[in-house]
Amino acid sequence: MRTDEFESRSAEARSRLETARSEARSGAVDRAWAAALAAARTARELGDAGLLGRAALAVGGPDLAARHLTAARQALCLEAMAALGDTDPELRELVGEHLTAISTAWSVRPAEPVRPVPPDEAERRSIALQARHARALGPAGTGERLAVAGDLVGLGDAAGDDHIRAWGRLWRLDALQQLGLRVEFHTELTELAALVGRLGSPVWRWRLASVHASLALIEDRLDDVGAAIAEARAAGESAGAPDTSFLDLLFRHALAHRTGDGLAAIEAEVRLAVADGPFLAQGWRGRVLLRSGRAAEAVAVWRALAPHAAALPPASAEVLVAEAGHAELAEAAGDRIGAEAVRRRLRPFAHLHVTAGATTPYGGPVALVLGRLARFLGDAPGAAAAFTDAATRADAFYAPWFAAAARDALAGTELVLGPLTRRETEVARLLAEGASNRSAARRLGVSERTVEQHVSSVLRKLGLPNRSAVAGWVIRGRAGR
Repeated sequence: MRTDEFESRSAEARSRLETARSEARSGAVDRAWAAALAAARTARELGDAGLLGRAALAVGGPDLAARHLTAARQALCLEAMAALGDTDPELRELVGEHLTAISTAWSVRPAEPVRPVPPDEAERRSIALQARHARALGPAGTGERLAVAGDLVGLGDAAGDDHIRAWGRLWRLDALQQLGLRVEFHTELTELAALVGRLGSPVWRWRLASVHASLALIEDRLDDVGAAIAEARAAGESAGAPDTSFLDLLFRHALAHRTGDGLAAIEAEVRLAVADGPFLAQGWRGRVLLRSGRAAEAVAVWRALAPHAAALPPASAEVLVAEAGHAELAEAAGDRIGAEAVRRRLRPFAHLHVTAGATTPYGGPVALVLGRLARFLGDAPGAAAAFTDAATRADAFYAPWFAAAARDALAGTELVLGPLTRRETEVARLLAEGASNRSAARRLGVSERTVEQHVSSVLRKLGLPNRSAVAGWVIRGRAGR
């Protein structure tokens, strides 16, 4: 680079730093940080460690209103300290003090790398960690994947490589979601968001948007889910990510299941999506058919799958998702042998949650699936224990829809009212609470059409004229106990 070009770009970066300081003093922290990042990018391109250090210092001390930037600010401090080395001990010490100042009680100061790692060594070690991670896919390897992800984050820190760090953070999110560790999950999400902002990568923006869509579903924020799914789809299309349409279908199916809207159209898309996939992927279509009220077709799918269900690869990210679908289909088919086999395979993972990763829809605690299997198999004590455990785990992960489903199921194991079946009792209780068919379907995890059929059956069995009469009957039954 010519000297005059170097000086021009350096002057431009220093001007941005002045803008950053001015914006920070006026309280416009986001604009200040954007200006500081622009200066930092120029400093990297110029190889100017001093300028990078001053960029790290441009935005002031801790600010809870800007805590979403803390991880990114910390990362820039560490990068500047590594770049400065011994060339400017005074500036390096000042950046270190700034790092301490912005590390509040709500953030975790990242560890400084013990030894810098050159790019070729970082690549070699990264590939080895990827192989370890691949061997640990599946629920049995969750702890190992969490450890590998931590090692990858450390390698990214040592190599100063944000792409490596980002993969480590995403892998940690996957494992923490499966373990149901919500506080730790959000800590990692904050770190990942900071890295995605630094990377400016369209593909990483898509991955982060997908995590946000998953969270909206987990928290049952249905007013936000549609927009979050659309944002993820737009980000994926902009990035040219090949899995965009498939992941979008997963999310739209999860939302349709939650609301009962559009399941017929979703089934047609799923039918096409699994046509060229592994045969066991037909379980997804069977699940959609069942939720659409097409039980006979769903049962036919299960009868084809059941002899092969045990062949699911145990080292697969999707294994718990698939087994949860098998449990639902086996119950619909009245297949006690198949249900017991699914229950046996899931029992070792009762402490985990059903997920294929943080960028995909979450399926609730495994304990909820085990409770439904135990109930179907006539194990009332086992069902009650599993539903209680599922409600506790869903609460701890702040998954209210799944917590409500577990509590509704637990109530259904306690008493069957009069001539009603267990499911009819659950529907009758929800009618007594004033639930509409749609809200009852959401809480029970079935289609609205299925609820309508149960309501008709309840009215017929009890000889009652309407829903209000059913509510009164339930209330009188409770009072008489």
